Amino acid sequence: MRFSMEQLEAFIAAAETGSFSAGARRLGKAQSVVSTAISNLELDLNVSLFDRRSRSPVLTEHGKSLLVKAKRIIDDCGLLLASAAEFQNGVEQKVTLVVESLVINQAMADKLKLFEQLYPMVEVEILSVGAGDVLPLVTEGRAQLAVLIQLEDTPPGLEFHGIGSLVISCIASATHPLAQLPYVSWQDLQQHRQIVLWGRYANSQYRWKMSDTIWTTENAISAMQLASSGIGWTALPDTIINEAMKSGLIKKLVLDFESQPWQQSVDLAWSTQQPLGPAARTMLNLLKQIRL
Repeated sequence: MRFSMEQLEAFIAAAETGSFSAGARRLGKAQSVVSTAISNLELDLNVSLFDRRSRSPVLTEHGKSLLVKAKRIIDDCGLLLASAAEFQNGVEQKVTLVVESLVINQAMADKLKLFEQLYPMVEVEILSVGAGDVLPLVTEGRAQLAVLIQLEDTPPGLEFHGIGSLVISCIASATHPLAQLPYVSWQDLQQHRQIVLWGRYANSQYRWKMSDTIWTTENAISAMQLASSGIGWTALPDTIINEAMKSGLIKKLVLDFESQPWQQSVDLAWSTQQPLGPAARTMLNLLKQIRL
């Protein structure tokens, strides 16, 4: 069974325009060429696509079913050609973005939507990891770009761009002993188990560790779920906890040692040692526009 793109295009054009002559005009070809292409397609498929007993050809039931599949084939071929054209221009097949699980937000998703519209053929891989695991993935070349909570020390070979800050709140289950206190001291936090967000491969000291007893997880949603179950308290951005607060299962803790909202800056990072391709460079420029 052999059929060509020209045969499928003739079939689709005739079906959508209602006649072989109209289909030929759409394709800029002679009617005889379109008619022959469709006849040969029917022979190749061993199926009648049109009922020709009336003045204008009418799709058969088989023709209606195969029309959907023919359109899909043409669309897929268009994607194939577009991908090949992008690769010829040096566009990467895939861009990997690693994001600290704390900082995933809607503003980032909106910028990635714009990227998808500009590079629909490029595969995007998003790695959500815990603190301490972000930058090694960039320095080792596993990911091209990273978004993370600002570091105290800037490692060599990396460039950073600030995109704003997040308000961080300490939370616990509404039934947790800490949630019953009007004000929570540093000593109160130390006496109760803390759910600490940390990476599985991180070697440095835990970030924001206050309690003498901890559980760890690399996922912000897991930390919130553990806290809402009463296992311990945790510190998370308001962008993550706001919806859960409405359920009444968790409660913000009022800290007596913080007079202002606790804010943490967020950085976009990339390696200066590995060149970015056109798609990764575009994603970088889009993410730079985020204002948290």
